[in-house]
Amino acid sequence: MGAMAPDAPVLPAGPSLAVDGDGLTDPAAFPVSRPLTPRYADLGGDGRVTTVALGRWFEEARVGAELPRFRRLVEDGGYAPFRILLAAQRIRRLAPITHRTEYRVATGVRRVGGSSFSYGHGVFAGDRCVAVADSVTVLATGAGPSGLPDELRADLASMVIDEPGGAAPRPEPSRSERDRYPVTHRITTRIGDVDTNRHVNNVAALSWYADAVAAWQSARLGDPDGGPPEELAPTAWEVQYVAEIAHPRTYDVALAVDAGPDGLLYRAGLFAGERCVGLADGFGAAGWFGLDPREGLR
Repeated sequence: MGAMAPDAPVLPAGPSLAVDGDGLTDPAAFPVSRPLTPRYADLGGDGRVTTVALGRWFEEARVGAELPRFRRLVEDGGYAPFRILLAAQRIRRLAPITHRTEYRVATGVRRVGGSSFSYGHGVFAGDRCVAVADSVTVLATGAGPSGLPDELRADLASMVIDEPGGAAPRPEPSRSERDRYPVTHRITTRIGDVDTNRHVNNVAALSWYADAVAAWQSARLGDPDGGPPEELAPTAWEVQYVAEIAHPRTYDVALAVDAGPDGLLYRAGLFAGERCVGLADGFGAAGWFGLDPREGLR
């Protein structure tokens, strides 16, 4: 993932999609939807689709979005070499998502900025919403973020939903300081983590944060075979992609765990040495961990 410019928009840290995503639960709000049946590989140990697997569903929805005017512009050589970079995303599972059930993943555009735009998504079983998400995507050239061409703006305008997401504050700068996190989980990249941009894929990075949480939980539960119970896994993630995650490399997921009003807040940073390349907040059930205050964010 290429590094974002200092003024690149990001989504807030915290359970913000709980209050900013109500409009995404209405299937009639979306201009586009596609059918989807969960794969066996999407399931966790409890037979339900994991929040990390949802990240792949939403990625496929973004990639599959029809942008015909922009595509013609690119095919005709009318636009310089570019990359489309995911700067941030929020995912929230609202209900269990099961195998052998037909779902639809709906997509619309929430906001359009100077060099970025935001997709919103809902996953529906009939008219019942079982998950929501949104993301910030940045158009970039070799010089950094690039203004959106008129053709892309026209494509995005045809997908706008009447439910704009609010402008979001940045995470605290101190979140990028490694010594604020008391727990570390080491990750070595794999070739399967790399996508067509030749950096680590956003879903792979999301799985690293989930791995760090599962390792922390397992250690406090006596390292049970099969890992911690699935009901303790975070049901919501909010992720910032700060800089390129390269391969082959070794990274550390630094983790802090704090008690929240409805469960546990897992605050994580992804570090290459002392340099922060990603941030994430996960939200899960409290469980029975006997939380030590020293494991919170410092």
